[in-house]
Amino acid sequence: MPDFKSIITGVIAALGGFIFLPVIIICLGIYFVNGYAIMCTGHKAKVEGDFMPFVPIARQIYQMRIAECPVWYIFFFGYTTITTGTQLLVSFLVMLITNNRGGAIVAALLIIYNLANRVFTFLYYQKYYKAFGFNPNTAWLNIIPFFGVVAKAFRMLIAFSNDIHYGDYVDPSKLPEAPGKTPKKSGNKGVVVGISGKYENASFDMEDGAELVFGRSPQDANIVFDQVHADVSRKHCSVRYDGRNNQYIVTDYSATGTYTDGGIRLEKNQPKQLSKGTVIYLGGSKQNAFRLN
Repeated sequence: MPDFKSIITGVIAALGGFIFLPVIIICLGIYFVNGYAIMCTGHKAKVEGDFMPFVPIARQIYQMRIAECPVWYIFFFGYTTITTGTQLLVSFLVMLITNNRGGAIVAALLIIYNLANRVFTFLYYQKYYKAFGFNPNTAWLNIIPFFGVVAKAFRMLIAFSNDIHYGDYVDPSKLPEAPGKTPKKSGNKGVVVGISGKYENASFDMEDGAELVFGRSPQDANIVFDQVHADVSRKHCSVRYDGRNNQYIVTDYSATGTYTDGGIRLEKNQPKQLSKGTVIYLGGSKQNAFRLN
């Protein structure tokens, strides 16, 4: 009767290291598939360096660029050759310094390190998922045990789906109100009257929420000035009528300034509430003036 144990032992001895070849091929295949997925994700984020996802350490740097995270995150990101090497190096140095008596210190440091690793991995994936239109809290999938397969599926979906794009996330608090919830506009009306300059004696009626933009650029403004008005910027300022509060909101965008009565200059890019009757002046020369009636 043949000795099967001896036969198997003989086959293994004959094959030698070749028996591990299929395992090596499978591991390399998984590595390169993951690298290709990361590269496809990077293309969506317009990250340069297509070779990086296929090179150890460079892969992690490439991933940081996708989510626009600092490069040093790679020392606290997932379970990679970098994080594993960092733990081994720290353990070795502590044991060397303590003459092999620092086992408790090593254990404490490893616990702290792994907690930090989880925190920074979570922070990375918050930015990652948000960049591709997912709720940032999806990052918990990469932290909670046993959800790794689901997280992997999400990343593959992001990499290969043509319907997922970089920069698609919109904060729900900034979404426009639903049609049924749109607040009713006030019945109040305003009027802006030119009192000097190009639009002297002109009047512009304004409904609640209406906006006038003053400037020399027809593309940026709807109250357009001639090029001879040098102290009026291409997009100088805007005036929006707030009918609910019966007042105006003026925002200056110019280099030469927008002024109110008494020569007070409005702070640039900062909306300012002004009451009816206020006069505004465009530019330092104050040649063009309007009253907010």
